Amino acid sequence: MKFALASVIALASGQNVIMGERKMAPANWNIVARASSQHKVEFQVALKQQNLGMLEQKFWDVATPGSSEYRNFLSKEDIDAMVAPKVEHKAAVMSWLKESLPEDAKVTAGADFVKVMTSAGAVEKLFNTQVMTFTHAHGSTVAKTMGTYEVPESIAAAVDFVAGLSDFAQPRSSKKKPTAKADATISPVVIPASLRQMYSVPETAAAKVSQGVAEFQDDSSYSKTDLQTFFNQSGNTGEVGDTVAHIVGPYSGTYPDMEATLDTQYIMGVGQGEVDWYWTTPGWQYEWASNFFSTESVPDSVSISWGWAESGQCSSGIATSECSTLGVDAAGYVSRTNVEFQKIGLRGVSLFAASGDSGANGRTDGECTGTVLHASFPGSSPYITAVGATQFSEPDYSLDITPTACTALGADYKCASGGTEVAVSSTVAGFTSGGGFSTYTPQPSYQADAVKAYLNSGVTLPPSTYYNSSNRGYPDVAALGNGFLVYLNSYGGWTTVGGTSASSPTFTGVAAYLNAMAVNKTGKPLGFLNPFLYKMAAAHPSAFTDITSGDNKCTESGCFSTCKGYEATTGWDPVTGLGSPVASEMLKYLESTLTSDVSV
Repeated sequence: MKFALASVIALASGQNVIMGERKMAPANWNIVARASSQHKVEFQVALKQQNLGMLEQKFWDVATPGSSEYRNFLSKEDIDAMVAPKVEHKAAVMSWLKESLPEDAKVTAGADFVKVMTSAGAVEKLFNTQVMTFTHAHGSTVAKTMGTYEVPESIAAAVDFVAGLSDFAQPRSSKKKPTAKADATISPVVIPASLRQMYSVPETAAAKVSQGVAEFQDDSSYSKTDLQTFFNQSGNTGEVGDTVAHIVGPYSGTYPDMEATLDTQYIMGVGQGEVDWYWTTPGWQYEWASNFFSTESVPDSVSISWGWAESGQCSSGIATSECSTLGVDAAGYVSRTNVEFQKIGLRGVSLFAASGDSGANGRTDGECTGTVLHASFPGSSPYITAVGATQFSEPDYSLDITPTACTALGADYKCASGGTEVAVSSTVAGFTSGGGFSTYTPQPSYQADAVKAYLNSGVTLPPSTYYNSSNRGYPDVAALGNGFLVYLNSYGGWTTVGGTSASSPTFTGVAAYLNAMAVNKTGKPLGFLNPFLYKMAAAHPSAFTDITSGDNKCTESGCFSTCKGYEATTGWDPVTGLGSPVASEMLKYLESTLTSDVSV
């Protein structure tokens, strides 16, 4: 097929609609030059869905303990049929693409999206735009549109937005965090055995279930040889395999990434004996969630250690609420992505996300110059279990074994086995736990009592104009997030890192044992966990260690007099949620409530 000039002609007659505009390069990116006309570009058209109220109701029926529909998960096909776009909308988009793209373009139609891989030259003609190459400070190169991009008016009415053209996946910090000093000579460090002992994780493997980590930006991945060394030297030999069974998306272990390494080593080290997945995408949250849902075989649980301010979801790394790069505002992007999370939960998958590493103010306002607090997405989604971070206040050092990893950093470092937990602090850990209230999403009923108790507890709160206490509060739970020993040969071997990106795979690994018990007793997993977790916390408080000390008023950039935030206190709080897990008590509660028919 030849290129059509329809978009240019329509523009002249006033029939085109500007869907997006990029005015400058995001932070840490530089524009190099016009992209080669043959450079491959991938984008995804999000088609408008239907019956979203029906989807929402079904989601809560399936996710809520006590409901007659609890854990009656739906097939991918049934969910697709529920939200399917109008037939004429999908037909219009497919016709436009087929008539306008060259024959070698790869067009893949999903139930409610269309994914396209084609040349930069074809993209320029299709959207009446220019494609430029951008390079990142770390060396990666991408091709994105610059200036405006347009679609025919009839197409604009059929889509929510076009992802992948001018939007950049949001950055994830990979800096090492300081490790807490318990006294003048010893720094506590953490290995999987520390977490399993501290959180009373069973010795038996969490068999019959699967777990995975989600990565973005065509992440440079983990190293398979580093993973094997990690297990061998951290005392896991014979207890857990060193092989990821399923890798989805681009994988390159030649130049392994610290964050992907942390995620993989700790989800596997804590959740032992599962079928492990590694899932990466060049796009951002919507593309990942949409493509994950549309894949036939997926893991039972996923940890997401990435996030960015809700109000900046479309600003692509620029600290502004302008969201013109997707043709939709941030609220619209969050809303559509939340629909994808609901669809995933309805399939029976448990989603977890890091709550963020820059306190209540967020990474887009590191010096606290604004007058609102910035919720971090996807942690602020009510359809995800958000995980905050803790650190040791009074560590214990009584591991049954002392593997090689525990002596790798010298006599000043010692593997902890447990101890008192407090919320992470910028002075000790170099960051504070993200938490607060969603900018856009109403408060779900599962946490209404817990949030009300916090707001009425007498704890000092930020100014009421800084947040909306009637919206979704997060995080939901917490786990250690400081001083994690990671093996990365390209960094010199053993080193310590931290962040809620350590806490999320840790809690996901613990949750594997809950899913395994559910599967063994009833033949199906637990799915979205939040309603169950909040009910368990109220009925069986010993399932959590309540974290009552610390706050999230500071950021990764430090503490400033203008910084606001929340304080940890008894019960749920927007710093550490319900607390850290006590796996043995969680399993005891779950076992007492499971039956072969309707659970809890």
